[in-house]
Amino acid sequence: MIHPITTDRLVESAIKVVSEDLLRDFDDMLRSFCDGEKNRKTIFRILRYVRIRLHVLCESVPKEDTPENRTRVRFLHIVIGYIDTELDILNHYGDTCPASNRRWTGATVELVELIYALHEMKRIDDGETAMNELAGFLGGIFGMQIDAQSLYNAYTDIKRRKGESRTYFLDKMREHLNLRMQRDDEKEKARR
Repeated sequence: MIHPITTDRLVESAIKVVSEDLLRDFDDMLRSFCDGEKNRKTIFRILRYVRIRLHVLCESVPKEDTPENRTRVRFLHIVIGYIDTELDILNHYGDTCPASNRRWTGATVELVELIYALHEMKRIDDGETAMNELAGFLGGIFGMQIDAQSLYNAYTDIKRRKGESRTYFLDKMREHLNLRMQRDDEKEKARR
């Protein structure tokens, strides 16, 4: 569904653009809308709808060659250009992961342990991705900021661990997954 309040506000703001100041106001409103709306499909649909309305308005400007009409048409074309740019950005970056509502609830050192294991096993981009990049990517998925220093400090903490295995989190993961599979096997046997 097209959000009429948003589309009307964008169109009304675009119609008023007849000066650089009003163009900046429109640009601020457009960026605010695009940054504030989480659903990319909604943004795309609203911008396409606003663009169509502005093209219709541009065609409805009286054909008389007056300074006011030329200014109005010129700024409408500029505004349509702004919208086209936003649509291009959506098309180009539309496949990127939107901000996740999921968050990592474990310790940072546990996520770092997982990151290093995935990197060492070359499971992401065949191990070609730099460790800092991988940490940024996986941290971003879970709403965490892992900078190079935090990454290094956590890895150092892992290396300092004593005992037979220093990969506590990975060991715990393996143990819990095996227990789950055993429970599932037992449930299957009980059903037979």
